[in-house]
Amino acid sequence: MARPADNYPIKRKELLTIAESIFLEKGYAQASVDDILKASGISKGAFYHYFKSKEEVLAASIENLLDEAVAFLQPTVDDPDLGAIDKFKKFMEQKSKFQTEKLEYAALLGKLMQSDVYQQKYVIASSQKMVPLFAKIIKQGVDEGVFHVSYPYETADILIRAIVGVPNSCAYDEYMSDDEKRRRYLLSLRGVIAGTLGIDKNGFSVYDEKDAAWRR
Repeated sequence: MARPADNYPIKRKELLTIAESIFLEKGYAQASVDDILKASGISKGAFYHYFKSKEEVLAASIENLLDEAVAFLQPTVDDPDLGAIDKFKKFMEQKSKFQTEKLEYAALLGKLMQSDVYQQKYVIASSQKMVPLFAKIIKQGVDEGVFHVSYPYETADILIRAIVGVPNSCAYDEYMSDDEKRRRYLLSLRGVIAGTLGIDKNGFSVYDEKDAAWRR
């Protein structure tokens, strides 16, 4: 019996949500397709209409997370009433807000991204979806004379990779467990972004830096 085309994306999203909760509960390595089947109440045959494997579920989950991030950030990028500096600051604030709301799952993905395979998938997907948004803001800033770069798209590509690339670091676990090392990392990242764009490093935050010590 053919599945209704209209229901396909809805059911696929439901399966993703269920799978993500299982990944959080059990850990990705320990979770199985059978766990997803049991929680969703569908047959293995039905599951394979939507995903070929657990690895494909994870890849789709990363894609879905980034799609949600783009939808969350797009109104800021497209706001005609904001200048580039204000738009940049709001973009970074909204990015932090989204990440905070998804913190637990983002932490799980961070650990998985220490694997070269998942890291590559995430970096490629991030570049495809986030770089055009960031590049649009940088281009506006260049046109307004407040950002000082020659190539907005390429600059956005480099900076997005730096922002999402902390799991690449051999010190990732230390950054996550040691407040002082995490503070130094974020301050360094903020300095790189500010220096690249030619703006004040104290005028924005990279992540949710509630503690005043992060702003030193």
